[in-house]
Amino acid sequence: MPTYLFLFISAIYFAAMPNSSQDKLILFINESNPKIEQKHINKISKLAEELNVELIKINVENGAPKEVTTTPSIFFQNENGRSRYYGRYTNSSRIKNFIRTSKLAHKKEGKTRVEHVLRWESERAELIVPVKITELTGEVPNEYEQEKFFHKAVKALDVGMKEFELEEVYQSPKSAKTFYINIYPFLSASKNLCLTAEIFSQYNCIKPIFTKTDTTISEGSWDTFSKVFAEAGETLQTEILRQIDESKIGDAFSPISNNINIKSWESLDLTIKSSIDSRSEEITMNDFSFGKKWKVKKRSNIDEPIIIFSFLSPVDNYAGEVKALTGTLELDNIPSMNGAKGIFKVDISDVTMGSEDFDYEVHNKMLNMSIFPDASFEFTSITGADGNLEIGKIDNMDVQGKFGMLGINTNVYVDTQIQPIVDDNELLLKVNCTFQLPLFEKFKVEGPDGPSPAKDILQFYMQFYMEQVN
Repeated sequence: MPTYLFLFISAIYFAAMPNSSQDKLILFINESNPKIEQKHINKISKLAEELNVELIKINVENGAPKEVTTTPSIFFQNENGRSRYYGRYTNSSRIKNFIRTSKLAHKKEGKTRVEHVLRWESERAELIVPVKITELTGEVPNEYEQEKFFHKAVKALDVGMKEFELEEVYQSPKSAKTFYINIYPFLSASKNLCLTAEIFSQYNCIKPIFTKTDTTISEGSWDTFSKVFAEAGETLQTEILRQIDESKIGDAFSPISNNINIKSWESLDLTIKSSIDSRSEEITMNDFSFGKKWKVKKRSNIDEPIIIFSFLSPVDNYAGEVKALTGTLELDNIPSMNGAKGIFKVDISDVTMGSEDFDYEVHNKMLNMSIFPDASFEFTSITGADGNLEIGKIDNMDVQGKFGMLGINTNVYVDTQIQPIVDDNELLLKVNCTFQLPLFEKFKVEGPDGPSPAKDILQFYMQFYMEQVN
């Protein structure tokens, strides 16, 4: 498996947003075949209450939107949009991360181009299975070529997986479920072709849900190559279908029948209603002292994340958060951002994926926290900041700077919005930023299993407030 720095990273979102009365967590279940146990529903309900989010439970037997293809399914909705949860419904920590992330930015549905996958379809549900076959080991035949070996093996695997169809190229919808198969072929001392294998859930590419590496899953003579892979396919298909039906860790699901009525979100009283930020037009910059030096303002709720992050689609379910950000901003031409300088830092120890096994991988194996305890961003130039800042007005600018991590610095361009606001008679700067980080190219850190460039790039969304330094 690759390393999983999918962690300082999956898309960093610097957050400090109040809860909205429109915040809703929507749980779709099929009461006749729920898959999700009541104890997990209770945990989700408790979590929603803790985060001041309204939990809405909908039985799909009475109808469901077309985007809902399996149960249980979880969505978050607020005035800014709606997002689908990609994770195990048994993992309340990941659901908590999902809610916090979605409050800041909603992920687009869209489709993802995938190659050489096995696809299963049942009613409204789709499942895709990417296959990884490592190079043959042992006394490799002279005529062996990995690419030809792979294509022949996948076709033979498909013969055994009779309920799946091999797709050489496929546009996979975001609603599709995914399991990953890794097959490890080798030639034994007796010249037999032997296969061992693992299956991974799309929700955890560290710990397999099925493994048979101590003994072979299938073996036979080199002349029975296709039969060996077909037999492996039968075993792997049986295990995948068993996981769909019986998994107790959150991978089981029930396809929604085509006979279920399609209902709009609006008909379910889930219309997205935009809220308008009202500001007093009578307040101007002249009413406040506008200083030269600023710092990141601490939030009153220290449990709220400062940073939330994720990889690109279709592996954007790997997301996490950071609860602390420090930084300073110094203006050169008050009240303009032109010529401003700034530096911001986060402690790696504050990075969390909402799961202890992920966090251990990130802190100790990917980010080498004991040697490189923080990551930083420092301005080098700003464009588009020629005008003066005004209360309530959003100024868009491009900030170029150096992002430092693992002892390596790389240039990053940050799309930035600055908006002076007044809160409790205090002048603040509301900052929104987005940028992408080429994780593998610059830092040689591999992301989760999935297609490139999605697994190699981290996207960041940041929102925080700055206060004046007295």
